[in-house]
Amino acid sequence: MEISLVKELWNENPDAILAIAPDDTVLYWNRAAEVIFGYSSAEACGQKLTDLVIPADGLKGEQATLVEVLTRNLAVYESVRQRKDGSLVHVSVSSKALKEADGSLRMIVSTQKDVTHLKVLRDAKLVEAKFRDLLESTPDAIVMVNVTGRIVLVNSQAERVFGYDRNELIGTAVEVLLPARFRDAHNLHRSRFFGSPRARTMGAGLELYGVRKSGEEFPVEISLSPLATEEGTMVMSAVRDISDRKKADQKFRGLLESAPDAMVIVGRDGRITLVNSQVERLFGYERTELLGQPVELLVPTRFRANHPEHRSHFFAAPRPRSMGEGLELFGLRKDGSEFPVEISLSPIATEDGMLVAGAIRDATERRRYEQALHEANRLKSEFLANMSHELRTPLNGIIGFSEFLIDQKPGPLNAKQKEYLGDVLNSGRHLLQLINDVLDLSKVESGKMELHPTTFPTELAIDEVCSGLFPLVKDKGITIRREVTVGVRSITLDRRKFMQVLYNLVSNGVKFNDEGGAIRILVDLEEQGSLRLRVCDTGIGIDPADFPKLFVEFQQLDSGAARRFGGTGLGLALTKKIIEFQGGRINVESELGIGTTFSVYLPLLDAATVDSAAPEAIT
Repeated sequence: MEISLVKELWNENPDAILAIAPDDTVLYWNRAAEVIFGYSSAEACGQKLTDLVIPADGLKGEQATLVEVLTRNLAVYESVRQRKDGSLVHVSVSSKALKEADGSLRMIVSTQKDVTHLKVLRDAKLVEAKFRDLLESTPDAIVMVNVTGRIVLVNSQAERVFGYDRNELIGTAVEVLLPARFRDAHNLHRSRFFGSPRARTMGAGLELYGVRKSGEEFPVEISLSPLATEEGTMVMSAVRDISDRKKADQKFRGLLESAPDAMVIVGRDGRITLVNSQVERLFGYERTELLGQPVELLVPTRFRANHPEHRSHFFAAPRPRSMGEGLELFGLRKDGSEFPVEISLSPIATEDGMLVAGAIRDATERRRYEQALHEANRLKSEFLANMSHELRTPLNGIIGFSEFLIDQKPGPLNAKQKEYLGDVLNSGRHLLQLINDVLDLSKVESGKMELHPTTFPTELAIDEVCSGLFPLVKDKGITIRREVTVGVRSITLDRRKFMQVLYNLVSNGVKFNDEGGAIRILVDLEEQGSLRLRVCDTGIGIDPADFPKLFVEFQQLDSGAARRFGGTGLGLALTKKIIEFQGGRINVESELGIGTTFSVYLPLLDAATVDSAAPEAIT
């Protein structure tokens, strides 16, 4: 009766009662031990205690305690035990050595009380007193966990993110905040972290999820930091809800996939972080083959050595721009073939730092088209030049004989004959001017135009142009005024090109001016030191919507005006090309019914340099 009562008392004791043999074999394992540690008595008895419940990092401490028990016959301490499911529990241990008459060890009787919850309350009180105010000021959800994986502190952001009241979380296993499918593996991950604690990002490169009290899952980023306290090492987890960022990332990826160009996203280290399907099609790689690889993989070998330096320069001053402006760029396919590309670069600011998006377009067809177009333009220019010469020869004869006849050198002419010969002469001169314009245009387009700079008086050149236009100016009663500032009374330019530009602009002003109108010719220096030539008229004006058509060959703004005033649409186009050939530019300002101002800016040459140089053409 007494023995059975003792057994019942041992089995019904709320604390685990264990009997351990000298070789660490479990001899007795009561019901409380089954509940606390998860092993049945049948599973435990006959097994080594250290194999069952002692964590790997606790073996040394357990051996030291065993020495104390053998020396003093009794030891009372707190320790951590590992349950069958891998979770940890805090226990308060009382161990007594039972010895034989000869002093040899018979067994060790140990009671082990589960004090996990008490330890959590003690830890919570400690860390709350030290860290509560600091953690409340952080923007992230903070969850602090002790070595057994129990939550000892959360801040208000954690309550908001997970939907729990802090009293519901304190003492609870941290796995309650994880989706069920991750909980079993998390015990092992947590044990590894405590085995080698260091600040790091949790699950680097993996997609992590938290679970709210409502059961809703959401994507998170987690940073782990060990925290040494009087009660042992704890881990502080900073949890950030990245749902909004994930949605933005999905939209960004959708936009990336819908882009017509191949898109490559690269980090500061030069490694590819994202590509779209167009990249796979263009370069022949699978997406997985590119992610994490240096972007130089897509660059021909001969360009790779310099590419990191170019990339560093971009990150030093990031701005949207074309890559390698003015250069021929090439990409390299997986099969080793090269192809011409156009690349636009754009910086992207992210939470992980600056990235660069490269939009890559296969320029093979465009290059072929440009080459074909260049060849066609060359052939056209050669044809026009040859035809101009062929036409000019007989035309000069017609003009010469017309002038000879109209001067009545062979004999007198009546009024009708003079009128008809005048028409022939005017038509011939008009056609010759057109041919000369076409020839000049073809020279510019074929790159055969030459510059012959000289130093000449500006006012004299203007007077020569005005003299040539005198008959037209006189017929319409137009007044021409010129204003030349002191600094540009003498200039160094190609005199013939300067007069050709001026003639075209002034004749244009005369042609589209009303009777009794006025034209002003102003020459001065702009702030950058270039020559500024302005021709202002009081003519019919130009609709700003027509500005883009002004300088297009054979383009006339209004067929009615063209019929009224004549013209071929070559003058302004040729003028612009001659100006740009000299490194200058032309602007126009106009108002319908008020008038038009053409402004020409030409870089002046150094007279001393031109005078001392050998007389040769500048092309």
